[in-house]
Amino acid sequence: MKALISYNKLVVLLVFLLCAGCFHEEASTPSPNLMTTLTQKRDNGFSVVAGEKIGIQDQVQPIHVTPNKAISFVDELHGYGVASGARDLQFLKSSDGGMTWRALSRLPQTNIPIAISFFDSQTGWLLTSESSDKKSELRLTLDGGRTWEVIAQDLLRFETRGEEPFFRFFDRHQGLIAFQSGKDMMLLRTQDGGLTWSASSRISMPIEEKGVFTFRSAIEGWFIGPGKKDKEVSILYHMTDGETWQETGRLPSFLTPQAISFTDSQNGFILLHASPQSSAKTWQFLRTNNGGETWSQHEFPSTFEPLAASLHLSFPTATSGWLLDARDLWRTTDGGLNWSLLTP
Repeated sequence: MKALISYNKLVVLLVFLLCAGCFHEEASTPSPNLMTTLTQKRDNGFSVVAGEKIGIQDQVQPIHVTPNKAISFVDELHGYGVASGARDLQFLKSSDGGMTWRALSRLPQTNIPIAISFFDSQTGWLLTSESSDKKSELRLTLDGGRTWEVIAQDLLRFETRGEEPFFRFFDRHQGLIAFQSGKDMMLLRTQDGGLTWSASSRISMPIEEKGVFTFRSAIEGWFIGPGKKDKEVSILYHMTDGETWQETGRLPSFLTPQAISFTDSQNGFILLHASPQSSAKTWQFLRTNNGGETWSQHEFPSTFEPLAASLHLSFPTATSGWLLDARDLWRTTDGGLNWSLLTP
C-alpha cells in the first residue's frame, strides 16, 4: 500500500513538471552571463508627503504557534509559514489572515529554512540549507504543504555572506533567487518549476553598500540603499528589463531602509529605521500608489519595536500585508495605516 501511494505521488509530480510548459508564455529574460550597466533618469526625484500616524493593536486572542522563520501569503486570508522548534521545523498554514495557524508537516531540525514561496493554495516551494555543510535543497509541494518532494539541490553554491536571498515563484514555472554581493547582484532563474536553474547572472549594483530589494517578476525589481557620497540620503532604483537599475528618487534623511515590498506596478511599501544620531522617530513607513512618483510617510508609535536584524515585509494585495521578524508577526488590512500584533 505504501509503495502504491509513493508511486501515485511520483506520477503527480511528473505530470506537474512535464506540463510546466503547457501554460507557459515565453518571457524575455536576459542572458545569464550578460554584464549590465547602470543608467539613471535625469529628472529623478520623487516627492514625500507627511501622512497620518500608524496605529498598533496588541493581540488579544491566544495563539499557540506562529511562524518565526519565513512566511508566504497568496491572498488576504491564506498564508504559509515555517516555525523553528526544539526538535524539528513545523510547516504551518493559516486560513484567517494569520490569526491562527495549524501544523501540516515537519522537517528535521538540521534543515535551516531560507524562504518559502506559494503560488496558490496548493503549489509551493521551500528553500532550505543543511546546517552541517550549508548545502541547499529546494522542495516542492502540490498538496498545500502536507507532503514535500526534493526537486533540486546545491543551488546556493555562491557566497551569500550569511544573508538571506530573495526567493519567489511568480507563477507555476518562473522563479528567481537573488542576493546582493558587493558591487554585484547575483541571480538564478528557473522556467520549469524549479527543476533546472540558469547559471548565476551578475547585475551591476548602483552602490556597493547593502540595501533592500524586491522583485515583481524575473526582470522587474526595486532597490533602495544609501547614497554613494552622502550617507544621509537613501536612493530608490527601479529595474524593468532585468539588466539595468534606474534611479527614481532620493530621500534625504537619517532613515535606513529595512524592508521593501511591491504588490504590483503601482503599489509599494518601504519600512525604514532611524539611525541613532537622527532626531526622527524610530520607525517610519512609506507608501506609494502611483509607481513611486509620490510617497506618503507615516510614523510608527514608540511601542513598535521589531527586531531589525531579520525582517520580512509582504503585501500580496494593496491593502493586506504582513511583517515578520524573529520574534513577532504583524498584520495590516488597510495598506499599512494600522497593524495588529498576531503573536502573544
